[in-house]
Amino acid sequence: MLTPEYLDKLPDHVVNTLLDLEDEIIADIARRISENLQLTETAEYQIEMLYRMNYDIEQIEKKIAKAMNISEEKLDEILEKAAETSYENERLIYKKGGKVLPPIDDNPRIIDFIEAAIKQTKGTFRNLTNTAGFVSGNQLMKASEFYTNTLDFAVWELGTGAFDYNTVLRKAVKALGDSGIRIIDYKSGRKYHIESAARMTILTGISQITGYISEFNADMMGQDLMQITAHFDARPSHREWQGQVVSRSGRKGYLSLEDIGYGEPDGFKGVNCRHDWYPYFEGISPPLPEIDYPKPFTYKGKTYDAYQASQRQRYMERQIRKTKRDIIAFEAAGLEDELAAAAIKLKRQREEYEKFSKAAGLRAKHERHYTYNYGRSMSMKAVWARK
Repeated sequence: MLTPEYLDKLPDHVVNTLLDLEDEIIADIARRISENLQLTETAEYQIEMLYRMNYDIEQIEKKIAKAMNISEEKLDEILEKAAETSYENERLIYKKGGKVLPPIDDNPRIIDFIEAAIKQTKGTFRNLTNTAGFVSGNQLMKASEFYTNTLDFAVWELGTGAFDYNTVLRKAVKALGDSGIRIIDYKSGRKYHIESAARMTILTGISQITGYISEFNADMMGQDLMQITAHFDARPSHREWQGQVVSRSGRKGYLSLEDIGYGEPDGFKGVNCRHDWYPYFEGISPPLPEIDYPKPFTYKGKTYDAYQASQRQRYMERQIRKTKRDIIAFEAAGLEDELAAAAIKLKRQREEYEKFSKAAGLRAKHERHYTYNYGRSMSMKAVWARK
């Protein structure tokens, strides 16, 4: 069993590694586009361009491969730790209920199961990251392909004489920040930002692993009743059953597996679900403390409940990260005017984020709009660019 708060933070390490990759690749491609556009349209240019592009593509692909390997290693550590923590937490709960669950090292069947489940989740994650790229128009393409296509089009635009150098460069660089690294879900055709996709894949994978561990233990211990964890910002459909007791056999007086949508994408242990469950012993297990749900509040003419407020906060965090990506790209390309404008926009977004979070009674999660290399030095460059 893992708490919703514990589950919520677990993907951060891997997600931040992928965000590091995104920001580094954006800065790298922006710089390379800027450098190549500064070359003159001569015969020597064509030879130099071909050489540079081949070298650039090789370097970009090397960086991506390295980051993906690091991400998989971190994912392996997170999944193993989550599985072991969940198992040990349940050992303590069973002990309080008068049942003895053997240590994990003395339970080879559960070890085999955990290894198989981790392998499956890593496979899903690998398939996900293998589709990573940038969106141009409505097409998702690998970073190296996006780079060559964007540079080719920029060179063509310059050649027409219809646009000046700064306009062409700004358009090419802005496309990087607007897209960010995305992945595609081939079943739906939907393109997700890599942060959302990775967080969803990892969270769902961990949730399912811990759920199966609980079921495995319950089967072994002859445990029928399970209690579901609860958190204040649960989606409305999950709020109906969180904190309640479930009978795996369908006993009257308790919720059934069907009642909680177990096994369904939008149900318990489904996509992005942070709920878990643990053994419940009648007359022994203490009741969960009642959740003090925040009252709906109105902000700038719109009313939000707790779930809507948390979703709005996530949206604002994504917008802040997008603006930071623009700043990283503009700085790498040497576009000072655009850098200054983006810095002003970022300042306003941050102020609005703080105001909304305070009004909603939510902790401002600054780590959620963390960006690689956007530290004090780049922040100061943005400040000076505004002056």
